Order: sequence, then structure tokens, then C-alpha cells
Amino acid sequence: MSTQRKNFDVIVAGGGLVGLSISIGLKLRGLEVMVLDGGDGDNRAARGNFGLIWVQTKGHTFRPYAQLSRKAAKMWPEFSSQLKDLSGIDVGLEDKGAFHFCMSETEWNNRSELMKKQFDADLPVPDAYEMLERGELDKIIPDLGNSVVGGCYGRLDGAVNPLAFFRALHSAYAAVGGEYRASSAVTHIETAGTDFNVTAGKSTYSCGKLLLAAGLGNNHLAPMVGIQMDVRPIRGQVLVTNKMPRSLCYPTHTIRQMEAGGFILGDSREDVGLDCGTTPEVISGIARKAINCFPKLASSQLLRVWGGLRTFTRDGVPLYLRSGTHPNAYAVNVHSGVTLAPVHAQDVATAIEEGSLETRFPDFARKRS
Repeated sequence: MSTQRKNFDVIVAGGGLVGLSISIGLKLRGLEVMVLDGGDGDNRAARGNFGLIWVQTKGHTFRPYAQLSRKAAKMWPEFSSQLKDLSGIDVGLEDKGAFHFCMSETEWNNRSELMKKQFDADLPVPDAYEMLERGELDKIIPDLGNSVVGGCYGRLDGAVNPLAFFRALHSAYAAVGGEYRASSAVTHIETAGTDFNVTAGKSTYSCGKLLLAAGLGNNHLAPMVGIQMDVRPIRGQVLVTNKMPRSLCYPTHTIRQMEAGGFILGDSREDVGLDCGTTPEVISGIARKAINCFPKLASSQLLRVWGGLRTFTRDGVPLYLRSGTHPNAYAVNVHSGVTLAPVHAQDVATAIEEGSLETRFPDFARKRS
């Protein structure tokens, strides 16, 4: 027998990085919010989370995405302080820039062209990025291998501790009085006039507004409220080494050394459906590239390897959709759950409260061909 709970202003399906960031913003705007989340065994994009706040080449073919990423990166210092005030957890924000290593002259030249497409129309180059040849890179990053010919320094890029960030979101949401149910993935949605009855497990909850932030689950849930969502899983495999003396003081796109000393390595985008496992050939490829960048990693010990399914829209650009048939229903799918978190907590939450998603995010509030 199902149980009927009180009416919430907003129910959020999905308690990952995206759902929680928006839910915190909704609660801070005075709304009664319930987050209905899945279980630990569900496919979660956070498992493949590298913790990067990444702006480099993000949106180089879609200018609004580039601009949104830059805006979010600039909001991160204030957002991290807010999270610490609410949760007591320091997310370990690194905001002095990050690097993409180039392993050939061709890659260096291609990277330079991509960065020009992304930034040169909007920002003076020195304020956004700098292409560095090997001699210049050696002055900043020690112990590089001979395979690295140069790199791109993104001044707006950075990183957080991914585990601390996830814990901080949960703790901050609880601190502002949000309700949360674990192991309660949404399975069915019915409309009741302008409201919704949402079933999760044996319970049914009602709400005035509904936000679908369930990652891959949105493919199943969104059509129930008249939204067509097409997102796909891309597997990323992640490696972690033993603790080593701190030497890499900047995040890079595939290699990070955490404050405690361990390196995390990841460099795979695999279209393998819902398989979140690991494979020896990909693991060895990631390790080989990391060693080419930093030969000293050859003597490290591999402590753990895992795979995570990240969610991608078909063109890689965020979707912030509002139902045309049920105007109080919304669906959000993004790959950049870390980078865009401040925008989600502030601008997206405000847009959902106001019902202004289309006007605030016109380039992301429609399906793109």
C-alpha cells in the first residue's frame, strides 16, 4: 500500500551534483523541497567525477555554453564559501588555473585554434588562457616527461575535492532544511491538474513543481510530463595511486595530485552502454599516458580502479527544458555538474522558482538538432 505525503513546492528527482545544487538554491528561496534519490547501486555520474572546474574548449562550437562556463567559474569562490558556511566542509577549491598537456606539435596547434574560437571574441587572451611551449611549461610544472611538447594554461580553470564537494552538498541541503529520501528513485509520475503525484518505492508525494535531475533516468521519466530527453552514458575509468610527496600543484585535464598526496588519473570516454566496469586495455592506456607526462609515476602503486557512467546530451551542451504540456515540470541534463554548480544553485533555481527558464536560458531551454 502506498502512503500519501504532504504537498511540496518542488520535488526533485535525483540527488546527484546537479539535483542537490539546484535544491539548495530552491530551499534558500524559501520553497519546500523534497529530493527523491536512488540507491548506492544505481548508475551515478558522480562516480566518474574528477572534480574539475573546467572552462578550456568547453563550448568552443557553441558560444553560449562557453560564456556560461566562464560565468560559473567566476562564481565558484563565493559558492565554496557558502557551502562551507552551511555545511562546515571545505571543498578544497583550487582556483589559480589548470593545464592541458599537449603530446605533439599538432595537438598544440589544434588546441591553440580551439582556444581562439572559444575566447578571442569575448576576452583578451591573457585574461583567459595562455599557450605555453615546453620551456615555459618547465618553469611551472616540474618533472615532466619528454613526450610533453607544451600545454595550455587556462586561467579560469580549477578543481575541488570531488568527495568533499558531494558531502558538502548533502550537508548544506540538510542544513537549510531540505527533505531527502535515499533508495527512493522515482518510478512514476501522474498529473493532477497543475500539480504532480510522484511515486517512489511504496510512497507517493505531491508537488506543485517537478524537477527531473535523474541523469540517465531522465530518458524514462521525462516523457511522463511531455519532455523528450535523449541523454547517453559515457564511461570514464579512474585510477588512484598511493600517496607521494606533493609535486603537482595545479590540476590538469587527466592527472591530479590531491592534497593528501595520491594521484588520480582518468582519460577515457567510452560509449559502452550501461557497462560501468573496468577494462585492462583502458587502464593500461591511462597509466601509460600518465607516465609519459610524469615518469616518476612508473614507481607508484595503483590502489584502486573504477568506472563511472557520465551523462552526455547528444551535442554535449546542457539542456534546461520546460515541458510544453505541463509548464511546472522541468528537466535538466548536463555533463558539467561540478563546473556549473554555482549557476545551478543560483540562476537555475531562480528560473524554476519564477517559471522563467526559457527567458534566462534561451539557448539551453530547447532541444537542438
